[in-house]
Amino acid sequence: RPRRGCPWRPRGRQGAMLLLLLALLGAAYRFLFGGRRAEAPKDPDTGEPAHPIELLEHAPNNYELVQGVDKLLPLVEWLNRLEDWPPLHWLLRAKDNALWHTPDAPLGWIFRVLNKADDWCDRWLGFRLVRIDRAAFLAKCRVLEKAKYQQCPGDESAHGFRLMLEACEADHISAIGRVMLQQLINGWIDTRVALDNYVRAHPDVEHVPIKRPIIIIGCPRTASTFMHKLLAQDPNLRKPHFWELAIPSPPPDPATYDSDPRRGWVIQGFKSFDAISPHFYEDVRKLHYFGVDEIEEDSVLVHYAAVLAMHGIAFSADSEYAKWQRKTAGKEAAYRMHKKVLQILSCKWPQPVQWLLKAPTIHSVFLERLLETYPDACLVVTHRRAVEVLPSWCKFVLSPMVASLWKHGVKTELRRAKTLEQLELFERIERTIARVRATHGAQMFDVHYEELMADPMAVVGRCYAHFGMTLKSEAREAMEQFIAGRGKGSQNKHFNKVSTRDHADFLEACGLSVEEVEERLRVARLPPGEADKANGKANGHANGGTNGHANGSGNGHGATRNGH
Repeated sequence: RPRRGCPWRPRGRQGAMLLLLLALLGAAYRFLFGGRRAEAPKDPDTGEPAHPIELLEHAPNNYELVQGVDKLLPLVEWLNRLEDWPPLHWLLRAKDNALWHTPDAPLGWIFRVLNKADDWCDRWLGFRLVRIDRAAFLAKCRVLEKAKYQQCPGDESAHGFRLMLEACEADHISAIGRVMLQQLINGWIDTRVALDNYVRAHPDVEHVPIKRPIIIIGCPRTASTFMHKLLAQDPNLRKPHFWELAIPSPPPDPATYDSDPRRGWVIQGFKSFDAISPHFYEDVRKLHYFGVDEIEEDSVLVHYAAVLAMHGIAFSADSEYAKWQRKTAGKEAAYRMHKKVLQILSCKWPQPVQWLLKAPTIHSVFLERLLETYPDACLVVTHRRAVEVLPSWCKFVLSPMVASLWKHGVKTELRRAKTLEQLELFERIERTIARVRATHGAQMFDVHYEELMADPMAVVGRCYAHFGMTLKSEAREAMEQFIAGRGKGSQNKHFNKVSTRDHADFLEACGLSVEEVEERLRVARLPPGEADKANGKANGHANGGTNGHANGSGNGHGATRNGH
């Protein structure tokens, strides 16, 4: 007799047929995707057993998995009709953090159902449907601990990746988030090993000089992207483009740069992801425009040593990975790796190469490590009012780019915590720049948002003069074309003035005031000795009662307004 609520229960012959069918499907899957068990590879240097990634000669194409997705779309097209079946609306049309709930996202409902089913199983049955292959991941981490893959004594990259693994398994990370993070992290480790293999096979690469790189630092959302793209119009500067940062070896050749097949791989990867979630990239580009041939931030170069920028924001601030990430000690390996990739990307170009770089949330925090690696760096420091910067950055942090990694519903819960976390990041950035300015002030050129928007070319002229560089006529003309909206990369529209009232409302919703934020960042910008005195005075006012606190705050806020 069938169980109550179960529409069908297999009997003897039916059960046997079902088991046979499952066995055949399993065998077909192993045949198609498993492949034959290959003989364990040997290390070419020692002859000892080696991990397969140790044989990589070039950076792998990490877009292959995404490229294969579009081939599945016709197979699931008819399944999308289930979304129109009323009994399943509650499941298939439930919204998610990402834009996979939109009607024209062909695989959106599959992701939503997988996220929901994984959450149910974890909550009620104590296991997850989507799990990270810990054994395979830890095996790759052990590869990084081999002497030939150590970037410097005390390289903590493997330790950082292990902590990252634990952070990926946190409760607020969704099933699809774990899939995406696992794919990304495995790709970073594979690329790291392949780059080391390439340099070991071509030792001359390590002798390629990286002279006087121009590096834009400061808090994010301070028009650093505008400044980056404006300076990038200078044809004498080498700029990293998205596709070459994604797959950095073999070294790109200037003669075949525009026809390099890696551009096509990345373009196909973008198209495949657009097929899955048509509005994902469109929404992210409203906040930060990017593309295959666009110049991009070089933060991915330190991802190869487990130091994350945007993706690290997805993790909890009190995770062991986040605590490790915030420490400046042990990050020497990240910048050794950073320089090694720039040397690979430079080795086939006419020497010397002067790079134009930008990664504010990374370089501004680890500025001492950066200057140890590039002691002659030219630092462009961008500034903008805190009330316009912090809320804008937090909205970017809570955008689908990061929120798609979280379970549905936690975005609202994490909003206040993430805003406070990013305020602390801004304070660290300002304190670090103030500390380094005391010893490397001559290497810094300050760019204020209002001045940059009022007369960009005047700011550029002063910048070049400060660093003893010549602004040639071809560079000036290209920059003027860019400013007029006709140059390369001038499709970016997100530099317009934003509503200060909207940003103030955002801060208030997170339990912060404009005055508090501006005061905290004003104190962070002070030289170390003065900052300590200001912090002590603020504590004294707080202990001395409401009147003392109000007077101290009022004076501080007035100073902040005058400064801006």
